[in-house]
Amino acid sequence: MRLADPLDQASGLRRLFAPEPCFQTLGVLGPEPRRTADACAGLALSLGRRGHRVLVMDEMRPPNNVAGLLGVMPRHGLADAASRGLLAVVRQATEGLVLLAAQDGPKVLAGWSEHDLLDMTEEWRARADAPEWLLLNGGDGAPRGPSLASTAGLRVLVLPGNRAALADAYAVMKTAHAAWSGNNWLVLVVGAEAGTAFNLFSALSETAQRFLALTPRFLGCVAAAAPGAVPEALDAAQVDVLNDASEQKAESERINFEQYWQRMWLYSRMSQEATDNKSRHDRRSFGER
Repeated sequence: MRLADPLDQASGLRRLFAPEPCFQTLGVLGPEPRRTADACAGLALSLGRRGHRVLVMDEMRPPNNVAGLLGVMPRHGLADAASRGLLAVVRQATEGLVLLAAQDGPKVLAGWSEHDLLDMTEEWRARADAPEWLLLNGGDGAPRGPSLASTAGLRVLVLPGNRAALADAYAVMKTAHAAWSGNNWLVLVVGAEAGTAFNLFSALSETAQRFLALTPRFLGCVAAAAPGAVPEALDAAQVDVLNDASEQKAESERINFEQYWQRMWLYSRMSQEATDNKSRHDRRSFGER
């Protein structure tokens, strides 16, 4: 699935003969931004400790973001990537884990040209340390506008461990599915014992199957992080579930690092166009009053 054609013969030949690295995308979304960020950090740390190279795109602002939880203060972000290059704006967090501040990500990407996009991804694509996993901390998604996390091939819904959160969690899932449809969902329950967590998952899963035709998988449960605590990695069994879910994706759903940036760019351009059309419609409607 290629969303943009090569711009010249040389780049086309490089793509033809270069080996395609293993690459997976994971969008992390939930109704409570702090718990979502904590879960995203835990997932990234877990994959990093398995030896994977992980890039986290942090769509949220501090203090409820991955960078803040890991004690990292990025000086630059996605908004600077087109001029500085992607390698110059990521920030090392731990061994094998780098962060990219991506606040207002769809708005930033929508302003890039296709040349900007391909030039930026090309510089990292050929590197030996190119990411194997891209995690997108989308926070609470829709209330802030379009989220890049919605475009991920695999998504984790971070469900707070209380029944009152079910409606908001379902709304996040529904909005992300409407933005970019896909059936690869996992649910991670935060702050509930195993029995309660599974009951909450079952209630959410039943609603998702009934109204969205989605069949999420249970990723398990984790304890709620204490204020100020460093995020903890998931246990080995949960990482196995995550890896298994990524490997079960259909061949048609597998795309590489460059292609995924093209997907995010296309999504951003479409979202911006929809926003502009709505603004024009609202102005016309206001003028007719």
